[in-house]
This record gives sequence, structure tokens and C-alpha cells, in this order.
Amino acid sequence: MKRLTWTYALALWITLSACQTEAPQEPQDQAQWMVDNAQRYLTDRAWRRQHLETSLWRPELPYARKRLDSYGLERGGWDKLQTIAPTVAPVRADGHPSDVHNDGQNLLPQQLPTTIEGWRALGKEVFWKMPMRRDAYMEWIAQRPELWDDVGLQTDQDGNIRGLTRFEDARGNQRVGLTCGICHGDNGVAGKAARQLDLGHARALFSQALGNTPGAFEDWGPGRVDVTSDSVDDPLTIKNLWGVPHQSHINTSGSIQLHSPAALAVRFETQFIVGHAMEARPNRALMWALAIYIVTLDRPQTEPQTDTPGADIFQARCAGCHNPQRGYSGDLVNAEALTSSQQSARSPLRGTGFYKTPSLLGISSGGPYLHDGSQPTLGDLLDSGHPFGQPLPEDDKHTLLQFLQTL
Repeated sequence: MKRLTWTYALALWITLSACQTEAPQEPQDQAQWMVDNAQRYLTDRAWRRQHLETSLWRPELPYARKRLDSYGLERGGWDKLQTIAPTVAPVRADGHPSDVHNDGQNLLPQQLPTTIEGWRALGKEVFWKMPMRRDAYMEWIAQRPELWDDVGLQTDQDGNIRGLTRFEDARGNQRVGLTCGICHGDNGVAGKAARQLDLGHARALFSQALGNTPGAFEDWGPGRVDVTSDSVDDPLTIKNLWGVPHQSHINTSGSIQLHSPAALAVRFETQFIVGHAMEARPNRALMWALAIYIVTLDRPQTEPQTDTPGADIFQARCAGCHNPQRGYSGDLVNAEALTSSQQSARSPLRGTGFYKTPSLLGISSGGPYLHDGSQPTLGDLLDSGHPFGQPLPEDDKHTLLQFLQTL
């Protein structure tokens, strides 16, 4: 396979820009673009491959190489993996295991949607119920209800554990998987970061049960998780998922460029494959639906109060990075210029030397803040002089804090 070089990647980007219709910027327009291009994603291998390549702007990183060596190939690779049947069953809080065959729900409809509303409805089901990854420690926790409160698991309106689902893996074994809703569905609000979730504590308990030390897992704390398989312990804050269509990159270090919403669907597809140990792939229609759901997802708060003194301070001091016209997000920032830790930006797996500028939509929903969770509250964040160590005057901090509470 041809290894991407910087020159080749640039040439590819120019070629794609010339021959493809550019994806729109507004969420509703992005969703319609996805509806119009659904069949291309589902049937055109080369088209999916192009979107993978253009999204991986640092092709030399191990994170990128793994995907470039395996996804959307002319022969072999992940496209040949078995597709997991999208039948799922809940993990019941009453302690009685459900059975996929007797209690299961097939997520894939008989006919694919043709409208934004139809795709969103399917994407919502995928968000809450599709097993995006499986982990031995969570399967162990799922069998021990007495630990659920301790690690921050929640129940839904039906009395099931929110964010966990039972499914049948590629080998025919019934397993427990994690859905998007476990980290991004706090109190049943889609997109809201589950800051009470303590996956580090869950991993520490599992490690101790095996007779091992808890290691660094116990130090993660609620609302932080490390999902990378590298040699560095660098747990990151669980993020809200609002404002994704306005962002230029995803992953904390910005290793994936969102040149179009198709890149988001490819991200979900490859995320599923890696999360299932490269033994299976998902039905692509479900990943496309999930991407449409995410690009149209919005916070439950009201619109920002842009006619206040706090908004003026924000415009003068913050909008250079967090552009209101881009969902209060922005471009990549060199990690060396910031006061926060550079560890994740230097990750051996997907460190770019940069951090993405996240969207601030929903920032008032709770901390901890910054990529490493080093600031417990918004007040602490402003006191730190974020991002370059230049504190605001006290009156300005109070006024700015009032505005941030409306985002």
C-alpha cells in the first residue's frame, strides 16, 4: 500500500477539493448533505477511503497508520471483517441478565431512512444502544450491581443501566458493550458529558480483583478516561458532544480533521472496529445515522446572551480562539503556547503537538475543565489565566463568568 507523505497528502487534498462538492458548514445543511450522500458512503469504497485519507492530516502517526493500512483497501483489510448483527438487549439494574435472542432489539430497520428526521431517529437509537466497544473490566462490573453507584453508572427510565448493552460478538458469544451514551449521556441528556462516571475506579477494582495493583487507574478521577492503547497514562476529560459540526478537528490533539461529516462517520466506523479488537465491523448505515445524529445534536440550554457586558469581554478576550460564528470553537493551538499540560499533545499514538480549540457550547453544564481536567470549576479556570496565563481583572472575571453560564 502506498504510504501517505506530506506531499502526497497535499496533492490528494487539492484533488479532492476540485472534484468533490464541499460539505456545508451549518448543522442542518450538513445533515442534508449526509442524506444526499448516504448511498455513496454505503457502497463506494474509494469514496470512503478518500475521506479517511483527507481526515488523517498526520499520516505518519501510529493512530493514522493503523487505519491507512487497514480501512477501505482494494483487497483485504477491515472491509472483510464480519458484520456484527445489530441486535442488542439492555443491562438490567435488577440484576437479572437479559438475553439477546429473547429480549433483543434489531437496530437496523427494514428500510433505510430517506429524510433527516428518519436518519436522526435511527442515529438516536444507535447513540444509546449500539455497542461501540467492549472492555473486560466493564463486563466484570456489569455482573456486580453493588459496585454500580461506586463507579457512577446510572439507570434510565426503564430501570436499565444507561450506556451499557448486551450483544452477540463475532464468535457468537453474548457480551456487554459500551455505547456512546455511557460517556456522553449524563442524566439521559444526549451529548452531555458524564462527569460523575469513574471508569478509572472501575478499572482499578477489576485490576485488584485479578490480584494486581490498581496502578494509575485510581488516580484518574470522575469524568476522565484514557482510551488510547499506548505506553502513556494520560486520561482526558470526557467532552460534551455539542457543537461538533462547527469544529475543525476531533480528538484532543486534533488528529482527525473534519473536512466533511463523512470523516465523522469514518471515525465512528473505525472506532467500532478497534473497540471490538478488529474482529468485526459495524453495519455502515448505523454509523452514518450516528454521524447525522451528532451533527444535529444541540445542548438543551437557551441561546447565549450576546447583548451583555460579559459577551463584550468574551469578544475582546476569548473570541480569537473560541469563535462565536463557529459554535464557540476554533482552530488548532500549539500546545507549547498554553499553560496546561502538553502530555496528550505529545502522545506517541496520536500526538500532533497541538490541541484542538473545543466548542464552549454547554460549558456551564459542569467541570472539570481543560483537556486534562485540571480546573474543577469555571471560576478556577478563569483564575488560572487560561489559556496563556494572563488573569483578568476581578470585575471582568465575574462578568465573563455570568456570560459563560449562558452558553
